[in-house]
Amino acid sequence: MFFSGIDLLLDTPEDVAHSLEREDIHHVSHLLYSHWHPDHTMGRRVLEQLNLNLRMRTKTITDVWLPSWVREDFRKMLGLEDHFQFFVKMGIVRIHEFAEGEAVELGDATVKAFRMAQPGLASYLVHLNGKRVVLALDEIKDWNPGSELLEPDVLVLETGWFEQDKQGEQIIPTDHWIRKSEASFEETLELVQKINPRLAIATHIEELNGRSYADYRELERRFKKYRLRFAYDGFRVSL
Repeated sequence: MFFSGIDLLLDTPEDVAHSLEREDIHHVSHLLYSHWHPDHTMGRRVLEQLNLNLRMRTKTITDVWLPSWVREDFRKMLGLEDHFQFFVKMGIVRIHEFAEGEAVELGDATVKAFRMAQPGLASYLVHLNGKRVVLALDEIKDWNPGSELLEPDVLVLETGWFEQDKQGEQIIPTDHWIRKSEASFEETLELVQKINPRLAIATHIEELNGRSYADYRELERRFKKYRLRFAYDGFRVSL
């Protein structure tokens, strides 16, 4: 996820370099992380691609912003802290750690981070262009957002898992651990209803769901009262 104008990137999944190239994005001023999981961090070497120009012998810098509890996990998991310290020594990254609820200025935006129910997760409130955007990109199971996060202009959150595929067969086994740690699509809808945004965008869509884009469009029509859209590569929203 990328905010143009302030050049703010959320997370670095494995395919982030391809996504940025497709969208003709060649500079990231600020980078926020929601948590340490591999599918949100393993594309981090894109920072070298973005900030090092060996032919011109020039460098640019990306400011990496980590809530304190996310930073704690970076110090313990996947060698993340060591890798980012390597980027610091290369002169292409500055690391900033900040507290829950602390307002940080990222260009024209103000950003606050909030803990979620699942360990190590961060949600974000972004104020930009007079609009409020709430980001809960993963692991929304049992999340109880505070009043500051209610009724935003835009809410971005994970889609959640589906009980059955299009053929009516069960997708997630009854005793699987995912049911205890990941939200179902029904739980996602409950959160959308509670937060009550003007627009809800469902992302983190899994191939496991066994649904096509046409299927998700049908779900948008079925759940029209939730003002819900399903994201896709290149999806754009104007604030």
